Amino acid sequence: MRYPNAFSGVKKIWLAEILMLFAAVLSIVLIFVVAANSTMNGEELVVSDSITTAAGAITIGTALIVLVAFVLNLIGLINARKDESSFSNALLFTLLGIAAGIVSAVWNGSTRLVKSMEVVTTLCNLFASYYVLTGIANLADTYPDASTKAIVLKSRKLLVYTFCMTAVFKCIITIFNVQEGSTSYTIYGIIALVLEIASYILYLLALSRGKKMLSK
Repeated sequence: MRYPNAFSGVKKIWLAEILMLFAAVLSIVLIFVVAANSTMNGEELVVSDSITTAAGAITIGTALIVLVAFVLNLIGLINARKDESSFSNALLFTLLGIAAGIVSAVWNGSTRLVKSMEVVTTLCNLFASYYVLTGIANLADTYPDASTKAIVLKSRKLLVYTFCMTAVFKCIITIFNVQEGSTSYTIYGIIALVLEIASYILYLLALSRGKKMLSK
């Protein structure tokens, strides 16, 4: 194994993404379970005690999974940067994203500040993922592994396209005051969601291929 630190790091980053995906699925299941077992009493949403208890347990479980994924991702980046400097950049942007999240949580009374920090967090996540993929692509050159590099670069390109398209949709919604729930809003949302899902799947595939390559 040429790059044991990078292998260990990418493996942890990949596992963290799998856990985040699982947490997202749990959150979606929770929404459907609550919606299917709730009734309206006037304007008040009524949920049974058993569903409330189950929802609380799922929420706590999801939060723990996200926490574990977060720690794994950090450890993975710290390990991988020992073999490839691009992972150091990914770690830096990850830490900046954490700082932005803390600022948003502490000063949540300012709507403008919270929205600004959300933009910063999104940008940091984009650049962190970008540099993770760059690191894998750089390591693929040393093997060489052209097929893994090709998948990684496609994933990186789609990641940037997804972010840019989502930003464009948000600008259109803001500039033209597109109302939430309207047909246009729904169409923009569906397109953005499809792009994000495609990007995420390709990102996971790139991490998996990178992990497999680095195990040699």
